[in-house]
Amino acid sequence: MNFVTLYFSIFFLFVLAFFSCSPRSLKVQSFMLLCFNLFFYACAGIQFLPLLFFVAFLNYLSGKLTNSHPPKKHVTRRAIIHFIVALHILLLGFYKYYEFFILNIEALLGQLGINISLIGLLPSMDILLPVGLSFYIFQGLSYSIDRYRNISLKPRSYLDVLLFVSFFPTILAGPIMRSHQFFGQLIEETTPQDKEYKIQEKQWINHDITEGFTYILSGLFKKVVLASYLSEHIVRDVFQNPDFYSSETVLIASYAYAMQIFCDFSGYSDLAIGIGRLMGFKIPINFNAPYLATSLQDFWHRWHISLSTWLRDYLYISLGGNRKGNKYVNLFITMTLGGLWHGAHLRFLIWGMAHGLGLGINHAWQKICPFSPKKAKKEYPLVLTKIYSFFAWFITFHCITILWLFFRADTSQKALEMLQRIALFTTEGDGYPLLVLVAIFTTILLQIIGKHCFQGFSYILGKLWLPFKILLIAFCCAVILKMGPDGVLPFIYFQF
Repeated sequence: MNFVTLYFSIFFLFVLAFFSCSPRSLKVQSFMLLCFNLFFYACAGIQFLPLLFFVAFLNYLSGKLTNSHPPKKHVTRRAIIHFIVALHILLLGFYKYYEFFILNIEALLGQLGINISLIGLLPSMDILLPVGLSFYIFQGLSYSIDRYRNISLKPRSYLDVLLFVSFFPTILAGPIMRSHQFFGQLIEETTPQDKEYKIQEKQWINHDITEGFTYILSGLFKKVVLASYLSEHIVRDVFQNPDFYSSETVLIASYAYAMQIFCDFSGYSDLAIGIGRLMGFKIPINFNAPYLATSLQDFWHRWHISLSTWLRDYLYISLGGNRKGNKYVNLFITMTLGGLWHGAHLRFLIWGMAHGLGLGINHAWQKICPFSPKKAKKEYPLVLTKIYSFFAWFITFHCITILWLFFRADTSQKALEMLQRIALFTTEGDGYPLLVLVAIFTTILLQIIGKHCFQGFSYILGKLWLPFKILLIAFCCAVILKMGPDGVLPFIYFQF
């Protein structure tokens, strides 16, 4: 069920009506939220519900078993968590890389003289791939690993774990929440009667409402207006047939895709955060002006924050991090696996390996470069600091943009063709609408002043009388939907 549909709007109105009118009871609200979660996921694919139940059961079982063994029996606890993690990896491997393995087996059999079409005999990948699989598996694994690492974290009931992994604002494409972020926000079963508490509670709810709707409007604008326009008017056509376009158009298309994927994914994250906020849940921020980053390391502190921190905490640190082994090798492995997480394609492998190599160079440069960001403000003139920051930003932004070509192109060969087309500097070929430049610069501007716009709009919305608040929200939604196309494409990260 796409967030940008009438069906979801009707569904969410029922959810809001329940949370507004229901008693402040942990059991009642948790049970009803679980029902809403399962209904939402069933609409996306009811045949995948058993898999969701199974993943929740694996993590519930992991929490129970690792907690039942004292820390002294470290070998037993480690064997349990390794087994649980291996099962999750097998699930991901089967559902995400099924077709990749089948095609390679076919190729191997063909070299042996056995010509057989396994794809024709077996179910297709489109049927098997469950929506949101990667995200709720990662969310569930964080629950299990946290309880393995910290014995003081008590295991939750199976229904609680299922409630956590199936949380409908985040299940399809994140942000990836941690168990302490989620369970710490469930409403306790208490009803204070003092007047002061009720006043504070009313202010808190009003703050959540204004920020929630501001996030939703932000997400709609990014997805419906900016991402959709860039996709329809330049990205899709140029990436399909780069030879038909001039070098300038292909270059602008590469910038456009960088902006499209940001608007698409951060737009989804804003919608998820806003929906959660209206329900009383604070979902962590997933993007923080990533294209203002002055290094790849800085970029991954700003882009898809919930995934990058997940990879750091559960993969990079498990490999040894900065303390064991070679941190550059650990970085490279982490980013390579992060690339493969997106799919079993050479282009994702290249994208992940290039980011791993870039992060290694970034860390090495910070060690040998006397003009490090930490020393710059204290030891160098402001002008030199600004010049260094500009060139660092320029190089970082273009490295990221070039690597996005491999992420978006149908094949790695097609990405190389686009790079070749840009390098030719030819004027032969079709051009592009000038509004594309407006959309690109608007996206950059949003990252520069977006935080201030968000705070200002949220403040104004909070001060308005309720009828005027509803009218303003409805007016903004109508304008955004009018500016967008008739049909809105699915979010990019739904395929992962």
